[in-house]
Amino acid sequence: MVQHSQAALQIALSTSGLGWWNWNLVTNQTYYDPQWKRILGYQVEEITNHYQSFQQLVHPQDWSKLQQVLQEYLQGDKPKFEIELRMLAKSGQWKWIFSSGQVLEWDKFGQPVWMIGTHRDITQEKIWQENLQQYQKQEQVLKNVSKHINSSYKLNNLLANVLQEIRHFLQINQVVIYSIQPNGRSEVVVESLTPPLASWQNIDIQVSISEKDLETYQLSIKKETKTIDKLSSELQFNSNLVFPILLKQQESENPAAAQHKKNKLWGLLIISDHGHQHQWQKWQIDTVTYISQQIAVSIQQQQVWEQVQEISQHLQITQRQLLQNDKMANLGQTVAEMADEIYHPVNFIYSNLHPASQYAEDLIKLIELYQYYYPKPQPGITSYLQKLDLSLIKTDFLKLLWSMRSGSERIEEIISALRNFSSLDDAGKMKKTNLHEGINSVLRILQHRLKQKEDRPGIEVIKYFGELPLIECYGGELNQVFMNILNNAIDALEERMKQDYAFIPQICIRTEVVTSHLSLVTSNETHRFEQLPPKKQKVLIHIYDNGQGILPHIKRRIFEPFFTTKPMGKGKGLGLSISHKIIVEKHHGKLKCNSQLGQGTEFIIEMNTTARHYTDMRKRASF
Repeated sequence: MVQHSQAALQIALSTSGLGWWNWNLVTNQTYYDPQWKRILGYQVEEITNHYQSFQQLVHPQDWSKLQQVLQEYLQGDKPKFEIELRMLAKSGQWKWIFSSGQVLEWDKFGQPVWMIGTHRDITQEKIWQENLQQYQKQEQVLKNVSKHINSSYKLNNLLANVLQEIRHFLQINQVVIYSIQPNGRSEVVVESLTPPLASWQNIDIQVSISEKDLETYQLSIKKETKTIDKLSSELQFNSNLVFPILLKQQESENPAAAQHKKNKLWGLLIISDHGHQHQWQKWQIDTVTYISQQIAVSIQQQQVWEQVQEISQHLQITQRQLLQNDKMANLGQTVAEMADEIYHPVNFIYSNLHPASQYAEDLIKLIELYQYYYPKPQPGITSYLQKLDLSLIKTDFLKLLWSMRSGSERIEEIISALRNFSSLDDAGKMKKTNLHEGINSVLRILQHRLKQKEDRPGIEVIKYFGELPLIECYGGELNQVFMNILNNAIDALEERMKQDYAFIPQICIRTEVVTSHLSLVTSNETHRFEQLPPKKQKVLIHIYDNGQGILPHIKRRIFEPFFTTKPMGKGKGLGLSISHKIIVEKHHGKLKCNSQLGQGTEFIIEMNTTARHYTDMRKRASF
């Protein structure tokens, strides 16, 4: 009967994956059942039933812990004997084993005589736990880095905080950012270190680092080798890892050119741990690689922001100059609105990298694999996943990255529009200009006024662009004319929308090239030149809005300086006056307004395709 019971017990334990053991603490005689040995990959006869056999299989680093736990149990400090330890399998690998047991027999002096217990292979559980811990550490450091990026406006403070996160994440004593200057002189610009290490900041380093060296190093990281002695020696750093900080080059419209265009090397992120050796794991390298990419985006964002500030400063100077000459009255408001429009897309530029999306997809895939292979995780993990709302993160996180990319593209459009609008490169010079680009730049700047708002629909802009040649003109001043006319059109449409909620606001812009002897824009609505031979090629720009229109007695005065029908504080009456001077006096063109009450208003700009003086023509074709 006892034999049957023992056999049944052994079958039950084997079926559940458990191996059992018993140990005579007096004689050190032990017994390990076949399943106990099979867990480690051994045949029954390969392990003798003696305590020393067990001792030889336990990992040296776990033996002292085993002795301590056993002693605490036998002394009554612990209610039961349980321990996780590593044991050597026949394959040469270390397996994690969960061992538990209890004393079955005590002598008359209260000393333990006989113990019995079980072994269970928990290797896969430990791997899963380790991966989960890695993921949590990775998630936490990326969350902290993202927080610093989103909350820091000064680049040096941002980089210092990010380096400190990296140092704590890797448990090392020094992280530096090494800036490579175009003149060959380089220095450590930001660092995070543990005292008493000496600072490397503000020390010039005469080192020339080629892209080939960096490519070789990056390849060595992928192959998990340590061939970085040469680079470390040149940098005078005891470096463990070096990551290039590459700034993304502006994308080219030509795919072939974009394929051969490399990113610009700005500097290096250097990971050092003086006095310690590390075998870096792939997940750690991947995490720091991603952070280095975010550092590059932050640096590039700072450069973009500096460009915006430079443009804004230039526009402010231009504003003061033009106001002194009665040539610009509303640029201050425009600059303020543009600065506000620019501010929000700046917050999204940090994550404008494709690897961010790929990285997120990899992490989500990793979680899905764990869920597939381990459908019944531990209760603590199940509770954490429920709090995490993983399904929402899977869908919402990638959408978040795309929204950041959209914000980045928006700021690039605004910067391009600002440059085109202000004509920074050729300020004060007449040059051949693409008028369509100028019109589109102004429309982008005015997008905040054209788009839909809570209290009104969006304003539809319809463009009928003809094939215009490049026009010799002052591009920046013409853009200001477009700005003034379109701003007035938007004002008129907003006034009508307040009165008619079913109204559909529209602005139509049409351009064309005509050949004529004299000006087509005259005091009459039509003018015939059939009997005159064609002489000049002219450009006509029509800007029409379907607002309420302008009263006749007001229309006669719209080009007079300081004349305005707007409330105090809304306008100074200089916009159309300045526009008229720019077109007529500086470009020897024509500016005319046609309007009908209830139908809308149209402004027509006429210009010659080349910059020439036509005094006689102005006398014959005046308003």
